[in-house]
Amino acid sequence: MIAELTQPSAELTGRLRRTVSEPERLTGLKMSVMGGSNPVALYSLPSVASFLKIGTYEEAIRPNNQETIGYIDLGALETWVREVLGDEELADAIKAEVALGEPYGKVAPRVRELLQLRSLQVAPSAEAADAGNEE
Repeated sequence: MIAELTQPSAELTGRLRRTVSEPERLTGLKMSVMGGSNPVALYSLPSVASFLKIGTYEEAIRPNNQETIGYIDLGALETWVREVLGDEELADAIKAEVALGEPYGKVAPRVRELLQLRSLQVAPSAEAADAGNEE
């Protein structure tokens, strides 16, 4: 079961919405059967949430497999969330998932769900976007 995350403060929301600088970025690996592993620079919480992807076994063994895995070291992710984004609650939730000691393929989808949940919590609302367009 995925941890519940409280609604972040306005200050934290601002930090989580930003695009980080080059030195603050997180690096993931885009892995594929044919292409090997290629580093990908990630600069925001939503980009990290959408990048982290583990396929199924069935996808992996399919002939002419073109699927990719978006791999992020979960320890590095926890540190990035805590130190760069300043989200202690999300970092603690990621740490708790990793501490279960399960294989990466089981933990990563739950961590992705946490990242997506937090991304949705801080996404600008449709009403706010409409108000900004009216100016």
